[in-house]
Amino acid sequence: MRSLSEIFGHSPFEPLVEHARKVHQCVSMVGPVAEAIIADDKKRLGELQHQMSRTEYEADQLKDRIRQRLPKRYFLPVSRGDVAKFLTEMDKIADGAEDFAIIATFRPIRLPNSLHKDFMALVCKVVEVSEILLGVAEELAALQKESFAGPETDDVLEKIQDVCHAEWESDKLSRSLARQCYSYQGLDVVTILIMDKLCHALSSLADHAENVGKNLRLMISRK
Repeated sequence: MRSLSEIFGHSPFEPLVEHARKVHQCVSMVGPVAEAIIADDKKRLGELQHQMSRTEYEADQLKDRIRQRLPKRYFLPVSRGDVAKFLTEMDKIADGAEDFAIIATFRPIRLPNSLHKDFMALVCKVVEVSEILLGVAEELAALQKESFAGPETDDVLEKIQDVCHAEWESDKLSRSLARQCYSYQGLDVVTILIMDKLCHALSSLADHAENVGKNLRLMISRK
């Protein structure tokens, strides 16, 4: 006799949480990459980029397994499409972190000391966005058990707002750093270009984190 899980499929939410943790593992390496950029440590950058790519690949493998096993008959409290969108946006966060590490290896840059603080402030804020989002993602299994309508939803909605606010703060920091780079006297064009690409990768990472939160908020609001 077939089990109920064989008939209706397994819940995808625990694997989604595992994937979210792996994605945050990618983001957590952004800080060390930024420190290596400031230190002009080419060897360390190469090591971190290799480690980042390996971790992003592991996240990709988890993503692919979830997609392959995403049940069509499982009685999900949310639509299958919502789950797929959640997974896609999480995947783009890992992509953004990997892009940051790859861009950092393009060419050694010497960032002026006066820009170090603001650069690291942006990096730390983006990592904070990911940390808050991970806290949201780790509550998915509990939300699923309550059909996305239990008392835990208020806490999750508050954390989602925190994600959105932190993303807004990261946008402000990114714009400020970009203005400083473009106006800094004596900063060569290639360094400005690379810094622009680094800031874009960080902004993209934070934007997709916000999208994950907004998608989850829509899931809850539909209940």
